[in-house]
Amino acid sequence: MSGCTPPQAEVNSKVFDTLCTEYLEAMSRSPNRDRLLNQWIPLRSLLPEIHMDLKPWFRPPPELLANRPQTPTAAIAKLLAGNQRLLTSTAECACDELYPHSPPKQTPFGIVLGCSDARAPLELVFDAEPNQLFVVRVAGNVLGDECLGSIEYALYNFQESLRVLVVLGHTGCGAVTAAVRTYLSPKRAAGIAFSRSLRSVVNHILVAVRSAALSMEQVWGIDIHQQPGYPEALVELAVALNAAMTAYQLKLELKAHDLKEPEVVYGVIDLVTSRVVGPPDMESVALSPAPNDPSELVGLGVQLARSHAVTKHMNLIRGPFAGDSTTQG
Repeated sequence: MSGCTPPQAEVNSKVFDTLCTEYLEAMSRSPNRDRLLNQWIPLRSLLPEIHMDLKPWFRPPPELLANRPQTPTAAIAKLLAGNQRLLTSTAECACDELYPHSPPKQTPFGIVLGCSDARAPLELVFDAEPNQLFVVRVAGNVLGDECLGSIEYALYNFQESLRVLVVLGHTGCGAVTAAVRTYLSPKRAAGIAFSRSLRSVVNHILVAVRSAALSMEQVWGIDIHQQPGYPEALVELAVALNAAMTAYQLKLELKAHDLKEPEVVYGVIDLVTSRVVGPPDMESVALSPAPNDPSELVGLGVQLARSHAVTKHMNLIRGPFAGDSTTQG
């Protein structure tokens, strides 16, 4: 497919599907997605009977997974081929503004602190364009000195454009899972204990894990750890509390520097649904304001310990421990 002109409506469905796939792929790579989408919408409305299975870009089909590079040389070649495809597609679309005489000034409206997990591409999750998000990624979205320094750099250099600071965890986080395993069975965490760098990441998260465990005990009783599925439930709760605690810490940092903006919020990416979810149910699309004080964090832990997102991992047949007779299944 050449150029950015949408395919004409006077085509059969098979050809239409092929052209649409090419067009959407080109659109996803183009910095002019908004303009191209405006061309696409009226065309798509002409053929409502044709179903398009539009899957998230970060869920490749099995055949692509099977073609992953097997050697360093192949991996490098794949990266360079990807860059060449970008250059080719932008040339076909005549997207000259992508290559100005000098790079544009950074004007992100948001800072996002997220996890390094390859399944959680932050710009794609928010469908963001270049120069919209200042992204900092680290395992477990922990707030180490380097991450905080990067965020402070953005805060002081992009004050005119910044409006929000997001802390984003994700379901099934490997770093949080490691912290939960360390908390539940310290003797089995020898590999982490002898690695200063890995220990640093886990230590940041252990506070959230401990808080999550206390919340589970308060709601479900001190023997809750004996329930099948408890480790998975603890990971689910700790992921959310880890993001909330980091957001709280960042809010304190902004206050210490007398910065009233940006607003600090947090959420969790559900890797199955691609939703960015938040309290109270961790199922609705939401970004929640950072807690104002430690008591809000305690209340949040208790609230989320009762949520379906956490209890779904366990076969609970009794009500919450703290005098609530509600049955959870």
